[in-house]
Amino acid sequence: MEDQSAWCKNIFKLALWVLLGSLMCTGVFASGSAEIAAHGSSVFSIASGVFMTLVMFLVITLVATEKVHRTLVVFFIAASLLFLNYTLGSFIPELQFLSLENAFWAIDGEVIALLVGMMMIVGVLSQTRVFEWLAVKLFELSRGNIMILFVSFFFITAVLSAFLDNVTTIFLITPVAISISRIFELNPVRFIIPMIIASNLWGTATLIWDPPNIMIGSYAGLSFNDFIINLWFPVVVMSCIIAGTLYLMMRWELWRVKKIKNFEKTLKWMKKEYKIRHKKLLIASLLVLALVIIFFFLHWYFHMPAAVPAVMGAALLMLIRDRLIRRKFWKSEESKELMEQRIHETFSRDVEWLVIGFFIFLFMIVGAVEHTGLLDLVANQIQLTFWDNLLVCAIAILWISAIFSAFLDNIPFTAVMLPVVANLIAFYAGQGIDAQFLWWSLAFGACLWWNGTIIGASANLVAAGLLEKEKYHLSFMEYFKIGFPLMIFQVAMASVAVYFMYLGTLS
Repeated sequence: MEDQSAWCKNIFKLALWVLLGSLMCTGVFASGSAEIAAHGSSVFSIASGVFMTLVMFLVITLVATEKVHRTLVVFFIAASLLFLNYTLGSFIPELQFLSLENAFWAIDGEVIALLVGMMMIVGVLSQTRVFEWLAVKLFELSRGNIMILFVSFFFITAVLSAFLDNVTTIFLITPVAISISRIFELNPVRFIIPMIIASNLWGTATLIWDPPNIMIGSYAGLSFNDFIINLWFPVVVMSCIIAGTLYLMMRWELWRVKKIKNFEKTLKWMKKEYKIRHKKLLIASLLVLALVIIFFFLHWYFHMPAAVPAVMGAALLMLIRDRLIRRKFWKSEESKELMEQRIHETFSRDVEWLVIGFFIFLFMIVGAVEHTGLLDLVANQIQLTFWDNLLVCAIAILWISAIFSAFLDNIPFTAVMLPVVANLIAFYAGQGIDAQFLWWSLAFGACLWWNGTIIGASANLVAAGLLEKEKYHLSFMEYFKIGFPLMIFQVAMASVAVYFMYLGTLS
């Protein structure tokens, strides 16, 4: 009880500091608010900014402490903002943070559709036990060495994330990682956290797999090759350093896992236990998944969001499975019952509706933050404060983008930063300085900070959802203890990369 009392006092003190900090920040910004409002798309209100800062602090605190399930937290906060908008907001316009129309507009339908589509595809694939089979194959190749498996999984995840979106990579890797962990009687949570970090890190290196990069490329006219040339080398170096750091952080835990005394006997038992089931369904599933991935790569040609092939693939695979069941049981009553059971399982069990709900309501809350003009204020304040020093400006863009991306959706912040960075580049171009590397500062900041918290990226929450389905719990704090220090380390290394890019402008 004393520990709980002390914990509550600390939380209360922290809330007071956040309130004071918010008031100080808004007081500082107030002097320049008229000039900033002329540049921003929203007019900033000090009261609204302070209120939504405290709301986000409340969300993060409740999610971190896990006194209430994170989905219920964002559900209640989003509902409260809507209710406040139409009640007290009718008398006090400053309290109109979130209308129902703006709430629906704030939901990123592409992310939701991509998640649902990939959950359905992976759910059907899992019925064939292909993930367990892959785990056995990796176990055989590594000769049962957990260290080799750990490093292999890290770089397999990293490379896949360079060619697939992070969510798809996590969907494919997590079931296999869980199976491997069970073989060694290791908590899968500890094995999967490094895979999440690898996925987010390597997603930074390409144009097509991180939404902020897509937005930057489209706005600035940067090509796929521009991202590869400028970001791949720093990302590869960071990956090697982070992999080594993770190994040092987790080596004692990995050394204490179950030892495989008789490798050949264990392997023989595993091959017998984890056989492929429903081979026709497996072939169909792999063909559909291959088509989905091919269209992921062709999105630049068809201008097709990643969600479209994912949803189409899920629908096609469901129909194929339905047809296979009909052919096996023909017109029997068993056929109808089994089809309905499989469809029900896919929509109710394979689709993680708690994860989907979390995203929907979090998008609404972030939409309310964006509506206050707070993001526009921060973006324009960067421009007003750091425009006269290119290096400081680049580092400020990197770290401030990173901080906001750790706790908010990085898409709206990237959107308001795009014209700011473009104006800064044009300003320096007028002085004969090539400041194009500021785009890479923004890309690093918006993408790398995803590793800081469990709510920082879609892939993080998807992994947590997949773990919960298998009765394992990835808490906010357990992820934070590993992810946040490594995220600081990554952004620090990115700062070094940005510094060398700055030196290139002086030559």
